[in-house]
Order: sequence, then structure tokens, then C-alpha cells
Amino acid sequence: MASFMPISNFRFCVFVTLIAFVSLSEPLFLPACHARTATIVLDPGHGGNDSGAGRNGGLAEKQFSLALAQKIAGLLGARHRVELTRTSDISLAPADRAAVANHLRADLMISIHAAVAPYCSDRTAAVYFHDDERLSLPPEIAIPGTATESDADQPAWARLQIRHQHQSRYMAATLKQSLEDSGTFDSVAVYGVPLAPLMGADLPAVLMEVGCIRPTAAPGPSTRGKQLNDYAESIAKAIETAVAGLAR
Repeated sequence: MASFMPISNFRFCVFVTLIAFVSLSEPLFLPACHARTATIVLDPGHGGNDSGAGRNGGLAEKQFSLALAQKIAGLLGARHRVELTRTSDISLAPADRAAVANHLRADLMISIHAAVAPYCSDRTAAVYFHDDERLSLPPEIAIPGTATESDADQPAWARLQIRHQHQSRYMAATLKQSLEDSGTFDSVAVYGVPLAPLMGADLPAVLMEVGCIRPTAAPGPSTRGKQLNDYAESIAKAIETAVAGLAR
């Protein structure tokens, strides 16, 4: 039996619109669809034996990222197909995270993380896109075991994100502006760095770091709950803006 990969409503609408333009000789009745509907993969960072940043009032980064991703999914679910790479406290390899998004033929992927004190504040955030500079470093300043690898030596999946770098960079800039406009964050930085969770993603993808985990000065449950809600609302709105931008 033939096997068919799922196609998102976002891509389907684009496809149908193209058919409409080349079929003007006969009447064409199009199905109703929302141009901004997309398949979005949220990747809660860490999990299982990897707790991430230290516990903050009983909440480790792996728990923070999952709780935040679930809230974002709840806000976006009415308009978009939203999938999480993990929905419980399990370990997940970087390649497996990207594989989820690839299998779903998602339109964008966002990996969710938190920063750790003293290099952060509750009102700062950062958005990262994958920028693999290892192949261009000269041998004399290479990092052992990484920079000396040639393009041919790397597995094929490790080079997938490079061809989406322009869109991922654009998405990072769009998210930055939207997050700053939300009023939840005072400043949002954008960086291009090598990112293992994203390098195998064959689609626009970024990693987002929000909030600040302070193991020695943890906020109470009500304060943390409000922070999660504020972050989720701002990020959900930013993702809506990014979806609209990628659709152009």
C-alpha cells in the first residue's frame, strides 16, 4: 500500500491557490481555508535525566519548558495544528526532536528553554537560529572533534537546517520584534549559533530562551504561574506574526 505524508492546511491552501491561477479557463470552487493556518511543532527543552537549569522552587527547566509549551499550544490550538515533541518527562535525543517536525512536515519548529541566573532576568529573552560555522573555521583554531569535520563527513540530517537558514533568521527577527512589542519583555536578543536540536530540522526553526531560573531565590507558585501565562500569551502572539510572515 502506498504511504502518504501528511500535508499541513497552510501548505494545502498555497497549493490550491496556485491551481486556481492556472485553471482560469473553467470555474473553480475552492474549499474554505484559513491562509494563516499552519502546523507548528513546539519542542520543550530537556526532559528525563536531563533537568536543564537547576530547580527553581521545585520547578526545573525541563518542567518549566514543558509547562510553557503546553500553555502556548492551548492558545494556538484553535487556529493551528500544534504538536509537542514531548508531553511528559522523557529523554529525547536532539535528532529525534527534529525528526518529529520533519515527519509532520511542519511549517515551523520552536524549541522552548529558560535562562539561568545570573545571566538573565524575568523580562529578557533570546531567540537563536542555527548557524553552523564549524566548516569555515581554519584548522589552527578549530574545536577538536567538530571544526575539522568536512561537509561530506557529517551525516545528511546534520545539514538539513542550513538550507532553511534564511527563513529561520527571518523568523527569529520577527519573533524578537513581536516579543518586544508585547510589553512582557524589555529586551530580546537574536543570535546565530550551532544548535544540535535544530540542525536536523528540514523546515524553519528557532530556539527560544525566556524567563530566568534562580535556584537560590525562587518565586512562589502564584508568581511563577502568572509569569508562565504572560510568557505564553506573548509567545503565542509572536508565533502568529511569524506564521503570517512565512506565508508571504
